[in-house]
Amino acid sequence: MNWKKILVNRFYQSSNKLGYDTSLFSMIGMGVGSFAMIIALSVMNGFEDIVHKRLRGFDGDINISDISSELDFSDIPEIDLVMPYMERKGIIKSNKDNLIVLIEAINDSLMDAFYDIPYEGKFPKNGQIIIGQGLANMIGKNINEEIILFSPIDQVYGAGFPPMKKMKISGIFSTKVLNYDESYVFVTINDGKNLFKRKNNIDGYKIKTHNEAMTKSVIKKLDNLLDKNTRITSWKEKNKSLVDAMRMERKAAIIILGLIFLVSSFNLSSSLILISIKKMKEVGMMRVLGAQKKELMNVMIFLGIKTAIKGALIGLGIASFIVILQNLYEFIPLPSNVYFINFLPMKLSVIDFTLVFIIVSIFIIFSSYFAAKKIAFQNLREALEWVK
Repeated sequence: MNWKKILVNRFYQSSNKLGYDTSLFSMIGMGVGSFAMIIALSVMNGFEDIVHKRLRGFDGDINISDISSELDFSDIPEIDLVMPYMERKGIIKSNKDNLIVLIEAINDSLMDAFYDIPYEGKFPKNGQIIIGQGLANMIGKNINEEIILFSPIDQVYGAGFPPMKKMKISGIFSTKVLNYDESYVFVTINDGKNLFKRKNNIDGYKIKTHNEAMTKSVIKKLDNLLDKNTRITSWKEKNKSLVDAMRMERKAAIIILGLIFLVSSFNLSSSLILISIKKMKEVGMMRVLGAQKKELMNVMIFLGIKTAIKGALIGLGIASFIVILQNLYEFIPLPSNVYFINFLPMKLSVIDFTLVFIIVSIFIIFSSYFAAKKIAFQNLREALEWVK
């Protein structure tokens, strides 16, 4: 082996021993940062996944509205279920208040198969209604109690009051999405026809595909099949504000947690610089004996990467282990009266794991290079000053 390489290897070994206590804090910092980012993103993934399931369970994958006639979807095999509906704004009259609601009249025989939402009681039959938990709290009503439902407020009548119907509450659903729980009510399509003063016309269709991944391809087929005036929207487009808000929260979390890594990177650079200061005389001697600046820089870069990667991998490993345990045993609870579930949801994503690893690697390489450049002498004169 070349004598220069022997000197450089000995320098690395001595620096590694000397810097153990100093770099321990850097390793812990990188570990904590990696742990925090994986846990935070996993929790966000868990909540997003549940919210998405609730929204899809309520709206289906695709909504078709502004139709001119009834449609046939038998030529599209990707479609699993089709729910025809009529929809109008109406008023619920109660002892407490009169509230504007969105009345959705649907096929009662398909309700149980189509809607995947938590509820108590039963889906409505003729003369019955199912309302959201938020609305039930606002009007002070419960299952098997009666309310008065007025027909649509956008309908024009020749004289007198719009028709009203006394309805019995058969069930209460709870998506924990306020826009739904406080505004929507469901009745049978027969009751809808009577309230809306319509015979056979429907307003649109809710569609569920066999798999959410098929949504885009189904929308393309529907675009070719239906006329231009028909409106086709996915569940994400219908709930765009909520979906965009969750995306913004994710970006904000990544930025905030990235700042943790930035602080950890400065800590790593400081540790390496401290090690180099303690070994400065040895560094100068090696430069005088012929060791290249690049070789010494590589030693410090490798030392920094080794320390930080070790901490990051430990943090990633512990975080992944906790996520797996939480999914298996649900040992971290949540108050069910505040949240719509009684445990903390976590979902580990390969994309997030890769993203965290890339962010960690960038910060580690940058901080190690910065520290290594600081200790490498620019010329032999500087090196001789430290050898004296």
